[in-house]
Amino acid sequence: MGPRLAACLFAGACACLTVEAAAQAPAPKKPDAKAEAAKKPPPEPTDAPIGSDEKRPVPDYDARGDDPTTVGDVLIWVPRILFSPLYFVSEFVVRRPLGWAISTAEEKDIPQRVVDLFTFGPEGNIGIVPTGLIDFGLRPSVGIYFFYNDFLAKENKLRARVAFGGTDWLYLNLADRVEVMKHHELGVRGEFGYRPDYIFHGLGPESSKDRARYKSTRREAGFNYHGDLWRSSSFDSFVAVRRVTFDPTVGAFDEPTVADQIAAGKYPPPPGIADGYTILTEGFSAALDTRKLRNLENAPEGSDFVSPPGTGVKLAIRGEHAGGLTDAPQPTLDAPRHYQWVRYGATLGGYVDLTGEQRVLGLTLVGDFADPLRDGGEIPFTEQITLGGARPLRGFLEGRLIDRSAAAAVLEYQWPIWVYLDGSMHYALGNVFGEHLDGFELGLLRQSFGIGFRGTGHRDHSFEVLLAFGTKTFDGGGEIESVRFVLGATSGF
Repeated sequence: MGPRLAACLFAGACACLTVEAAAQAPAPKKPDAKAEAAKKPPPEPTDAPIGSDEKRPVPDYDARGDDPTTVGDVLIWVPRILFSPLYFVSEFVVRRPLGWAISTAEEKDIPQRVVDLFTFGPEGNIGIVPTGLIDFGLRPSVGIYFFYNDFLAKENKLRARVAFGGTDWLYLNLADRVEVMKHHELGVRGEFGYRPDYIFHGLGPESSKDRARYKSTRREAGFNYHGDLWRSSSFDSFVAVRRVTFDPTVGAFDEPTVADQIAAGKYPPPPGIADGYTILTEGFSAALDTRKLRNLENAPEGSDFVSPPGTGVKLAIRGEHAGGLTDAPQPTLDAPRHYQWVRYGATLGGYVDLTGEQRVLGLTLVGDFADPLRDGGEIPFTEQITLGGARPLRGFLEGRLIDRSAAAAVLEYQWPIWVYLDGSMHYALGNVFGEHLDGFELGLLRQSFGIGFRGTGHRDHSFEVLLAFGTKTFDGGGEIESVRFVLGATSGF
């Protein structure tokens, strides 16, 4: 007999005993009615009737009386008015239409039909899913995501993705992971891709708003480890060989190329663009997160698991070392022959669940740095610190902000829309700077704000819709400079 069943039986037995004891107890004697009536005090006189020329006072139905309006009653309208546009968008543009669509789909059993359409195998452990991604300012792409659980062996997971964005745009990704013990995986992965629509605005916090395009080809292969630790804490590590080459004369959308801007004297050639680089890199990321797991994986059928509140704190640290496997360009005779650098950073976040139902307000501080390990050494511009894209300040495209260090603060509100879908609003301040935040000034900070929703499912295939905006620096006027719209799914393996 399980403890829960025993507790239920015990409670039921107690209830039965209580009823039985009440039934067996002797009935109390009825008091004498005349004697009781004699003991009661005489009734109070009733109010005199209201005259025909008088008005009855209005009762105080809400019990407020004549309480005066307080300062708090007035001030509460300030945030209500300020946030009313965001509330309108969240409530009437996102939540209600999406809630109606999801409810209708569930009534017609559409989710299960979709799952049955794209999965097969003895236990539905194999799937081929069409994907697509639109990120305004970059080429749209379509592709296929493939998964095979228990591939060749139990707890072995095969993942693959291929995406096309035109005859000169291709991306391939392949990964295989095996669970060596519960919540701990070892894996091998490979990546190959080329595209002509990468953007570059120059280096530094005040880089030009005029963007240029270049083509890049990337090849990478290596090993990785992932472990889920206490609560939402985790540890990841990797080692890989990476080869990256560039063609600054090729671009997209009939916009200037990087070679055009260099020839026009807008900026010097960014480090690494001439010959590319080949490196051996290894790194780690460790996160101590006090928040309890939101989704209990592999919960037994009929489980009464309920997502816990999302209140907690998170401290994450990360580091990466890279060493060149080929000679680097030598601008001076004293320059080192090979690239060699380290990147490191930390994130500190605090989160408060406002209702205990995953309506979370969080503040996150982020800092990252990149340093060459030899005097006179350089770091390829694509390996320096960036903001935008999937990084903080999401109102900017990936590659818009690049330099040797970065600092950002992100205020975000996240709320559940559906079991596998969250809404999110963010406001962020930050920018990239020189070595060790050299040149940091409050006037050089940029803003990013936006609203969207994203999937809360597995990291291998993440869906997102985002509308976000990025601004100029405060010193530059703070006007909106970038509008970013994202719709689709990407791979996270």
